[in-house]
Amino acid sequence: MAAGSPANSEGARGSLGRTLLRVVVAGVCGLLLLVLGLGAAGELLAIADEGSPSATATTAPASDGPSAAPSAAAMPSPQVASSTTPPTTPPTASPKPQGASKTAAGADLAVVGITDGDTIKVLVNGKTERVRLIGLDAPELKGAQCWSQKASSKMQSLVQGRSVHLARDPSQADRDRYGRLLRHVSTTDGQLVAQVLIEGGFARELTYDGAYEHRDAYQAAEKRAKAKRLGIWSATCAAPLAPPAPRATSAVPQKPSGGCVIKGNINSEGVKIYHVPGGGSYDQTVITESKGERWFCSEQDALDAGWRKARN
Repeated sequence: MAAGSPANSEGARGSLGRTLLRVVVAGVCGLLLLVLGLGAAGELLAIADEGSPSATATTAPASDGPSAAPSAAAMPSPQVASSTTPPTTPPTASPKPQGASKTAAGADLAVVGITDGDTIKVLVNGKTERVRLIGLDAPELKGAQCWSQKASSKMQSLVQGRSVHLARDPSQADRDRYGRLLRHVSTTDGQLVAQVLIEGGFARELTYDGAYEHRDAYQAAEKRAKAKRLGIWSATCAAPLAPPAPRATSAVPQKPSGGCVIKGNINSEGVKIYHVPGGGSYDQTVITESKGERWFCSEQDALDAGWRKARN
């Protein structure tokens, strides 16, 4: 057989060259893509390393000790924390309430009137209130009792048009049966008005429903006034002001049978008080059943009926 023609040989070589060229071009393109891909991956890893605070810590070798201290790169920077966290504002104390009730705070109250030697009128929160002083009894103006006008005038000189302090006594009711406030009254310079009146003989000390604050001072003032024969204790008032009887009756009611000896009294303020034998006011307390007063056989009976025990 004869050998191939030159044309066929040249065609074969051209086909082989083209094939080799394609292979070379494909290889070069592959290398370029590989290089570009590795570069991009490196950039991504670098960015990730910069954004991770624990990157350095994770690459550090493990310690042989029981507890390795964290590296400086792994610990948060205090400067960064202070720049991102707002400073804590200390709590502000709430302001104390202002404008408390005048009567509750014991503020000065203006006296706007005088009824007699033991009762005045004051202005409380824009309202006129009558106040019956605790611990004294002055002569009555209505009955023109001896020294009554002078007692009223003395009260005027002490408090009329001025300010006074009122103080409640826990041993007494808030008001009497006439609606008057029962209070201790003192001037702005600290004088107890009742004591001044008793000391000058314008009134006598009055203990009605057990011991009260200032009673010892008032009783001592009365003794001094008597010794000096002042006011109601003077010769001008030949018959000194007699203590008021707890109840005016023509005869002492008979005690019920059955040994019921506890006296259930109702005082002038309408307060129900029971007295036991031996009590300070037992003997002078008179029971008038027509007025709602009664006898009790036991203290528990009195308590159950709404009475309370006398404090003296």
